Amino acid sequence: MEYTIAITKTPDGNYMATCPFIPEAVAQGETIEECTANMKEVLELCIEFRRERGEEIPKELEIRKVQVAA
Repeated sequence: MEYTIAITKTPDGNYMATCPFIPEAVAQGETIEECTANMKEVLELCIEFRRERGEEIPKELEIRKVQVAA
């Protein structure tokens, strides 16, 4: 399975990742690489937890970017 994640820089200079398809999955790291590795682990744990509870495992359909006026 593959999921898209969004990585942002936090005020303290670290990185935080979220996943729009599994909103409970959030991870941090000092580098983008560490943040990505941590997010992979978190996603695996979230999917395992959902399976154990008999919950749906979301499948990513499509990601689109939209431009807005700032």
